[in-house]
Amino acid sequence: MMRPNLYRAAIFVAALVLASGGRALAQDAARGAALIADARKALGGDEKIRAVKTLQAKGDFKRTAGQNTISGELQVQLALPDKLRRDEDLSPPGGGPAIVRTQVLNGAEIWDENSGGGGFGFRGAGPDGGGRDGGGGFGFGRGDGPRAGGQRRDAADQPPAAAGQPGQGRGGRQFDPEQIRQLQIRQRQEELARFTLAFLLTTTDPVSWVGVAESPDGKADVVEVKPADGAATRIFLDQATHLPVMLTWQGFAPPVGFGRRGGRGDGSAAPVAPADRPAAPPRPQQATLRMTLGDYKTVNGIKLPHLMTRGVNDQTNEEWTVSSYRINPTFKGDTFTKK
Repeated sequence: MMRPNLYRAAIFVAALVLASGGRALAQDAARGAALIADARKALGGDEKIRAVKTLQAKGDFKRTAGQNTISGELQVQLALPDKLRRDEDLSPPGGGPAIVRTQVLNGAEIWDENSGGGGFGFRGAGPDGGGRDGGGGFGFGRGDGPRAGGQRRDAADQPPAAAGQPGQGRGGRQFDPEQIRQLQIRQRQEELARFTLAFLLTTTDPVSWVGVAESPDGKADVVEVKPADGAATRIFLDQATHLPVMLTWQGFAPPVGFGRRGGRGDGSAAPVAPADRPAAPPRPQQATLRMTLGDYKTVNGIKLPHLMTRGVNDQTNEEWTVSSYRINPTFKGDTFTKK
């Protein structure tokens, strides 16, 4: 799936690790700020970038899920500083009803909506690989996958438990619905921050230069963005063009697969005998997650990537070919609000 012009970005990760020789990498805030300034100039300049308040990107994507590949159309809409919406229109392998997935961050609120699919589900194949922040997809999924019968499920909704009261998960583990909700909000805010970095190199968090990564095709300066209460994101800036070619961060890489969810036409879950229940999937493992950026084209005076991939460690599992951007579109009033 990976395109040749993005291959060098993928091996920058290993190159940087080797170059460090196991030593702590440098932390140079002044150099990091200067490199970001140069990169923003290469994108189109501060004035044009600061003028962007809303952004829409739309195009086709392919995603691997186990031995299968799914494809569809992906649309991402940003309203800075705190709104993000992503819509996927998926086509399951072998045909069948399309699955439409919508996931939204609206300030401190989140909601999801899924429809279609006839009970076909994706285990860990959703955005972010499923449930934990930072998997393989272009977004911030929770690992639910499309739900049987086209159910709507708000991200704040939880399994049966009184509001604010602990519930019980697999293996008898206790969970607090409000803690889960706060975790989901934080994950989506981090994903919004990554999209803002990828498209506009905009951040309010401290930045610092940490080293130089090399590949057979060239070198990249590596700048780290470190929020006060979140995971760091590293941006790889091509030394020749100053354009960003990759973002990396640490997260979880859950298993990926396809399967049929039990379900009735009314959207309720079909009863499953205890003996027939599938085994719980393996616990997710910590991994290096990455987003590569390429095929830059100028849109309204700003260079934007038209080819993006996502992956885990050295494995690429999603490619997004952006066919169109809109800068400062006027969104409908209910774009980020539950209908």
